[in-house]
Amino acid sequence: MLTRKSAGAPAHLSSSRLSRSLSGMLAKTIDRRAFLKRSGIAAGAGAFASQLPFSMIGKAEAAAEKSGSIEVKRSVCTHCSVGCAIDAVVQNGVWVRQEPVFDSPLNLGAHCAKGASVREHGMTEHSHRLKYPMKLVNGKYQRISWETAINEIGDRMLAIRKESGPDAVYLVGSSKHNNEQSELL
Repeated sequence: MLTRKSAGAPAHLSSSRLSRSLSGMLAKTIDRRAFLKRSGIAAGAGAFASQLPFSMIGKAEAAAEKSGSIEVKRSVCTHCSVGCAIDAVVQNGVWVRQEPVFDSPLNLGAHCAKGASVREHGMTEHSHRLKYPMKLVNGKYQRISWETAINEIGDRMLAIRKESGPDAVYLVGSSKHNNEQSELL
């Protein structure tokens, strides 16, 4: 067998068997037979690795039973105006989970994507969502009561209406909006 010597190194040292096989495996183009061979090698390596004693994912274990009262409260999803029914699971006064209501004629036991995320989307205690009304006084926000907030907003809207006419206030609403977006002025 004739081999060609590369410059500066003996032929048997210039490229090892491993580097030759790797360069063949990493070719820029691939035919069907090579693809099937490499897929088989990858599948075999994956099957072998899955049997090794270490694991990145541990076995699932059931959560410990939590103490406290658990209530299921029937409610309505607030993410649109359809009115799908949900069962809110409340533990120690905190909404911890929700399930769709299977006997509801509207959602027939299903959630849409918005409804499925209603609890996680701003309804938790770690949310950045406002939980009570705030009023800007001298450059700083102060907490006010709901009654005060509703009265101030109503008085302002009536003053605008009196000053500028009944068409001065415009309310926007859509079933594609959540409740907060539907209350835009």
